[in-house]
Amino acid sequence: MNLVLAVDFLAAGILLFAVLAKGFERTLPLAAFLLLLFPYESQIRIPGLFDLTTQRILIIELVVLYLALGRTRNGEGGTEKLPQWKLILLLVGWMLFSSANSVVPLVSFKSTLSQVFDFAVPYYIFARAISKAETVHKILFAFFASMCVLSVFGYFEIYQGWSVLSLFPVAPHRFAGMPGEVTDRGLRAQATFGTSIMFGTALAVAIPMGLYLLTTAKSTGRKVFLWSAVLLMFLDIYKTGSRGAWIAMILSLAMLFSFGRGSMRRMLATIVILTAMVLIVRPGVGETIVNLYRATQNPNTDQGASYQWRYALYGIAKRELSKDLGRALWGFGPESFYFLGLEGEFQGAVWKFETCDSEVVELLMDTGCVGFLIVATLLARAAFFSFRNSQKMTSPASTMCLVLFVNILTFCFMMTNVEIFWGQQSYMLWILMALSLIYPKLALSASKSEEPAAIGHQSIGSLAF
Repeated sequence: MNLVLAVDFLAAGILLFAVLAKGFERTLPLAAFLLLLFPYESQIRIPGLFDLTTQRILIIELVVLYLALGRTRNGEGGTEKLPQWKLILLLVGWMLFSSANSVVPLVSFKSTLSQVFDFAVPYYIFARAISKAETVHKILFAFFASMCVLSVFGYFEIYQGWSVLSLFPVAPHRFAGMPGEVTDRGLRAQATFGTSIMFGTALAVAIPMGLYLLTTAKSTGRKVFLWSAVLLMFLDIYKTGSRGAWIAMILSLAMLFSFGRGSMRRMLATIVILTAMVLIVRPGVGETIVNLYRATQNPNTDQGASYQWRYALYGIAKRELSKDLGRALWGFGPESFYFLGLEGEFQGAVWKFETCDSEVVELLMDTGCVGFLIVATLLARAAFFSFRNSQKMTSPASTMCLVLFVNILTFCFMMTNVEIFWGQQSYMLWILMALSLIYPKLALSASKSEEPAAIGHQSIGSLAF
């Protein structure tokens, strides 16, 4: 507990000092760095109320500082309106409605309030307080730098057998396991994340960020740092043993190559060559991947059962939601899945479904088809907006939009692999959604002011959502 208190005071103090010294907007990259850094275990438990995590303390501080100092944009105010504000309000309203009809109303209302505070509030602050394209660039660097630190922790976890989570008090959660636990895939890197697959998800998001930063890097020292960090992240994502994260990374890099330009394609070609060299020099790496693939195809193995479990979840969701039209529309209430006591046949036996390794199933069961469609629309609009502008803009802004598009799609893909709307990677997702929607207009303003993030001379109307 003393460590948690020290971490909280230190993080809050650093953020406050930075805001007073540099101003609110210029401190947002530091806030992004800190929000991604700390584990769920860094919390003060308040029985009967909310767990006061380090992230929540930082968000409370951000709200106070934003109200006091952050609501200015060149002395006039932030962006004209909050992007997708109608959909955000609709989602919150629907979650409250679903909570009112929940099988566990108190749990659902607490879950709704937690998600609004944890994710909608940072989304609002980052979308409203940023007035410069340069700030968006720095926030991406902050996320990447935070993942670089966490990748170092992942390295020590795998090669030294020491986990940073061992310093914090145990905080049970849905996927809790002991730090350094040996699983069916050996010792898997986790860093400060809830699970290895969540760490892998964040790495699959951070690697494209690093490649974008490399396209804008000027100094040799910065390029050396970025390449070293990217290669370390490749090592860590391999060591997570997460099949979903591997596929997400491959798909994201393939999209970057397909839609990217110039230096981005050259860097990806370099990565392909380096990967081929590793597979030749270290054939055991290729054998591990092949063996894991074969085990996944065999339902009698732990890996195969884990893979088939996700399909069984869809079957359970379809069975339960089809029983009642109302539940199909609004679900059983936020965070109600674990109170339903669902049972069903899996691999010839009756199992109790106590885990939900799919955010898609979780959303369907908790908020029904309507809630799922609202979330899907939020993500789809942000992704489409980023992709469209990546094809209209000129470099480097086009590359920034392409990376944001790829990042959002990575999260969408991983929603089918894990329950992902909790933990520090969710702060990253909501902030990236905000950045994807405000960046094009900021970049256009920057180009007119001859700032580095030039995008050509398109009209604002052509970039409007």
